[in-house]
Amino acid sequence: MSTTTIPPHRTRRPLLSAAVASLAMALAITSCASSDGDDAAATSTTESGTTDPGVECPTEVDAQEFATAEELRGLLAEFNDFGLRSPASDQHEASIDWLAGELGDVPGMEIEFDEYTIDRWQPTPEAAGDTPGRDLAAAGALTVDDGTSPEDIAVAGAVPFSLPTPDDGVAGELAFLAADRITAADAAGKVVVTEIPHSSLPYAAFRAIGHVITDDLPTEGDYDRPYLRNMDAILTDAGIAGAAGVVMVWDAPTDQLEGYWDPHTGTRFRVPAVFVGNDDVDRLRDLAAAGATAQLSVFAAWDEAPTRNLIATLPGQTRERIVVNANTDSVSWVQENGTVAAIALARYLGDLPIECRTRDVQFALTTNHLGFTTDGTFRYGPQLDEDYDDGTVAFVMATEHLGTREILPTTPGGRLEYTGEVEPFAWSAPEESPVLLQATLDAVERRGLERTAVVKGVGVPEADQVPSVCSQGGLGTNFHGLLIPTIAGISGPWSLWAPGFGEDAIDFEHMRDQTLAFGDIAVELDDVDRTDIAGDYIEAREQRAAGAVTCALEPPPAEAPGR
Repeated sequence: MSTTTIPPHRTRRPLLSAAVASLAMALAITSCASSDGDDAAATSTTESGTTDPGVECPTEVDAQEFATAEELRGLLAEFNDFGLRSPASDQHEASIDWLAGELGDVPGMEIEFDEYTIDRWQPTPEAAGDTPGRDLAAAGALTVDDGTSPEDIAVAGAVPFSLPTPDDGVAGELAFLAADRITAADAAGKVVVTEIPHSSLPYAAFRAIGHVITDDLPTEGDYDRPYLRNMDAILTDAGIAGAAGVVMVWDAPTDQLEGYWDPHTGTRFRVPAVFVGNDDVDRLRDLAAAGATAQLSVFAAWDEAPTRNLIATLPGQTRERIVVNANTDSVSWVQENGTVAAIALARYLGDLPIECRTRDVQFALTTNHLGFTTDGTFRYGPQLDEDYDDGTVAFVMATEHLGTREILPTTPGGRLEYTGEVEPFAWSAPEESPVLLQATLDAVERRGLERTAVVKGVGVPEADQVPSVCSQGGLGTNFHGLLIPTIAGISGPWSLWAPGFGEDAIDFEHMRDQTLAFGDIAVELDDVDRTDIAGDYIEAREQRAAGAVTCALEPPPAEAPGR
């Protein structure tokens, strides 16, 4: 462990909303085009990593020996059989045991756990039928009364991390307010109905931050996805205003968004809230105008509970390691299927002779991403940062939301439909490592990945900061921001937090191709010297030690302000 004393360094937080805003600003001040990647020449070698001339080792994944699309589907089906795997729930912990068993079946795999305690929010209703665990869709209820007779309004569920209510809920006058008008004067003591504002960025932004963008990614129009929307602000403002409750209205039908798990900051909000679809928005607006009252219920509970990071290490010839990261808590076939990619990669790499594994490969399946304020990467990342100084880390690959199909509102009523395209995929390959960048470009081309943007990161580079871009859009941020060489891939479809789309949300051949691409990089760079892989990360770490501006990897607040 390093004991070097470093001077204090200034920090900047890699917030997603700030990254989106900076992209928009960049588009306003500059004209950007896609790079052809020629300036990212590889310094890696494709020679075999074995020291035994009698063993022939691959320089990329042999697709004939890799899991089929149907095998990936089968694994993901087993994973989803656990139902809602909200952080530290019984079903989540059971699914971690299943993941440990699948990885532990790989010959030589070493399994460890890092257990810690979190503040746990979970719905209290049990899932219906044969589905195990809890039911987020059943955890919310809304009844309105215009003075004639009470009327139940269909809800998509409780808003995660909103304030649990007594069994009979909370009541107040309905107030239909714009999201930026939720103040004490208009909202105190009332059940606020508000439409969730859109947030988007132009597709041209991908080219503003891109190394290489595949030709099939749109060049015009806006990239508008629900994960970009700032729902935390609505809940925080309502809590400060003293609202009795909040009804958050989507621009899509209720039935398609049942059990929607977002926001996922893990922040304890001071107000109960439910989701409804656009089916009843006009009715709610009219009822609010008529002075109707509402009763809102959130059937959920806060407590403390243990959870675990799962660390599975496949030994190589040295203790220097490649890290594969994904999160274990999950709500859909999309969030998080990177765990299944990890199993497939582990099986393939485990079948190679150890002479073909110069390095260990560590599968770090971290916990509580759905309650991000105590995400497992906030524990594992600093450990890895110290280990990097000790020379036992080569690079990290973070895999999230693989194989997703594009879903968009294509009808006047906003009903969500598959477009026939795969969802755009952002693959962060920072400028700091030309070797990782070139390996990424090669893998994307080799596997023919569609609608893929190989980007510098999610944000505009800042010359006086190390690294120049903090965010990688997901889990990779918590490694790259610590100046550990990292690549990360992520998508953000409508199905990300909406479990009702099921397995149809995944194109398993596309998922397989993306997993093969990550595997190619692990195989290709297995025997490349870690200093070559690190590139400018080494100088950046030195600058951080000297007090340079760097990324503030601070978790979201544990509690929101409120009355």
